[in-house]
Amino acid sequence: MGKAKRLKRLRKEKKSFEEAFSDGFTRNFIKEIKNSPMWDEMVAEFGEKRALELLKECKAEIRPGLPTEME
Repeated sequence: MGKAKRLKRLRKEKKSFEEAFSDGFTRNFIKEIKNSPMWDEMVAEFGEKRALELLKECKAEIRPGLPTEME
């Protein structure tokens, strides 16, 4: 594959800022849940396999245009 073709593919695959930020936020959110007492409760109630499935369904959604200052 030539350089031009490779660069074109990379540009096409590049995520927007909101998508990239949302993905990172989701990963951090899942990591924090796993390190919290809530995770133990989820495992006790649903079992580890189902709790992992529920975590995979979590997705942080970033909506641009919301006010940045809390009043």
